[in-house]
Amino acid sequence: MNIIEITESNYQEYSSLDIVAFSFAYEGAMGEMGGIYIIDRDGLIYHANYFMGDDCIDRDHIKDIIPVFVDLEHGLLGSESKNPNWSSEYLGFGNTLLISNEIHDGFKKKVEEANLQRAGELFQQWPGFVLDLIGKENGSFTMNEIWEMLKK
Repeated sequence: MNIIEITESNYQEYSSLDIVAFSFAYEGAMGEMGGIYIIDRDGLIYHANYFMGDDCIDRDHIKDIIPVFVDLEHGLLGSESKNPNWSSEYLGFGNTLLISNEIHDGFKKKVEEANLQRAGELFQQWPGFVLDLIGKENGSFTMNEIWEMLKK
């Protein structure tokens, strides 16, 4: 599996993604400040950053890749979607997950079954949960694995 990099130079190529979930980190978040991770219906994973990097995407262009991004209301504990087709989950430490309502109930069930004990565990586990729900992975894929792939 490869992680597809979206930058200011190439973001126009990704305007029609069929997104099922995405996370994003505020500028002061733990993990990767400004990091955006997207999973589409085919199980492909995309990465962008609006804060750090040589070719980081302009914050105004995020909506071109993730149209629902304009429907977010940002608060102290994450962001909420005003779009009725999306739900948000606070991942902790300045990170928010937006998930399509078509898989949200299944996602909540996986979170319950996982019996996560510490802050940050959902942040690590969400990609595997989503990939499992769309039939692309067995549920164990983590953010650490994504970060390792980005280093290559």
